[in-house]
Amino acid sequence: MADPDRAITSRVAVVVPTRNRRHLLGQALGGLRGQSRPPDEIVVVSDGSTDGTDELVETLPIRLVRTSGVGSAGARNAGWKATEGDLIAFLDDDCVPDADWLSRLLAPFDDPRVGLVQGRTRPARALDVGERSISVETETGLYESCNIAYRRTALQEVDGFDESFTRRFGPFGEDTDLAWRVKRLGWESRFNSDAVVSHDVSAQSLGDLVRAEWRRGLFPDLVRLIPELRPRMARPPWFLRRHSPLAQLLVLSLVLAPRRRAALLLTLPYWWWLARNRPPRGMPRQVLGDLVASVALLRGSVRARRILL
Repeated sequence: MADPDRAITSRVAVVVPTRNRRHLLGQALGGLRGQSRPPDEIVVVSDGSTDGTDELVETLPIRLVRTSGVGSAGARNAGWKATEGDLIAFLDDDCVPDADWLSRLLAPFDDPRVGLVQGRTRPARALDVGERSISVETETGLYESCNIAYRRTALQEVDGFDESFTRRFGPFGEDTDLAWRVKRLGWESRFNSDAVVSHDVSAQSLGDLVRAEWRRGLFPDLVRLIPELRPRMARPPWFLRRHSPLAQLLVLSLVLAPRRRAALLLTLPYWWWLARNRPPRGMPRQVLGDLVASVALLRGSVRARRILL
């Protein structure tokens, strides 16, 4: 069993990238200042903020690093390279850590084979229809950087995040790519469900929903670049939703719309699943999201020549 005291003797830095989210950043920094094991360094990377974020950070005993529109990968690189930490934790600006988050996250580094440790991310409260958040309950292979820590040596060996991901895909996949490049060098990963952060819950417009679901079409490209993800799919080759096969039948039924009887039969399993798993007022958004995601994954699979539905 890992000895937390041994890991905690290392110099520890926490990097928080942000852009124009001063109202959320203050809560995240408050959680960091209340840690049972305070970090030796806190670095906030403001990536071109114009909402007073820089002024807020300058009033606190926290280091501010300014970048200009470099994106999430570039901001995190600027942050960890500006620290002197042996262990570097990454926290998103819309996450508030529990008081013992850092000590829990660091404990597995007692094992010298461990290069990265991911913690549990949960929504700050129960979601209502039309709201979004992030939930990470186990190690899925995606290694979301909202709650994760790396050994500095491991980051140096791969030169950190690949900033070309931002140019190709936007803010998508760079955290997954980093983790797997580290693991390919022989470093091991751990997941500590006791290292908890609460992720902000925010309203999601229909436009936000469509954009988020359309981005799922990038996953076939990600699997092409990181083939280790394939066996980690929940129900290969279906991906991201356990009812994905049913959603694909819904799309197929639209193609077969002129043959109404066949189309109706194809959609029955989907409507049965929907009635059992979603409240009536949430059904329209679910159907819209499933249709967009299914088309996006079909399109992405063709483009990447990797079937991921």
